[in-house]
Amino acid sequence: MGYRQISADEKLGTGIHGLDRELSGGIEAGSLVSIIAGPATQSEHLFQQTLGLRPTLYLSALRESQAVEESLGDVSDDVFVEDLQKTSRMDKESVKELTGSRGYSSPITNGDETLDAVYETLEKVDRQMNIILDPVNPLEETEGTDTYREVINKFKSKVLETDSLGILHCITLEEAPPLRDITLAISDVVVELELVPATSEMQYQLTIPKNRGGEPLLAETEVVFESDVMINETRNI
Repeated sequence: MGYRQISADEKLGTGIHGLDRELSGGIEAGSLVSIIAGPATQSEHLFQQTLGLRPTLYLSALRESQAVEESLGDVSDDVFVEDLQKTSRMDKESVKELTGSRGYSSPITNGDETLDAVYETLEKVDRQMNIILDPVNPLEETEGTDTYREVINKFKSKVLETDSLGILHCITLEEAPPLRDITLAISDVVVELELVPATSEMQYQLTIPKNRGGEPLLAETEVVFESDVMINETRNI
């Protein structure tokens, strides 16, 4: 599949037409997006809508790569799934061979192995693409605050350098991970998806309280999950 390179002054589509219209065309190239949702929601479908639009590097911090690939179904060959747990167990020489990197441009010390794996894998990104981290929670629960901040800033600088779209899947639990505030502070766009009570069906509402590249979307917008993800434009919740 051929893809048109989007310049930095253009917007990247989300694959959800109603949402792109609300955002005046989509999200600015080079943006880091946090999607906040509960573990029992359909939030994965939000960022999976981007898969056919650009090549995608999918960093799985929880599930094995085979499980992720099976859940994606019939997707483009330009989706590359990395199992971070597997990568973090590789020795440094193997990681170096995989990424083609000679090491960190700014060395990380006292870092969690998964953080190291994310940093090293990001080094090989050299073109415009989606870079998805699903979920970010295991990284937010590490003890190295400075290390985590450095990795998320690396994530941001890489999507900016390549005019890519970075997506962090932030699962909400009873207590927020200790480093969640860093995630949201560095993110350019914050999307909140909430499952709301309904009489006969599951209903979701979406808001975008933070959008550095445009206007926030504060009105509660209904999202419909069918074969595609759609915005219900017939009524408000």
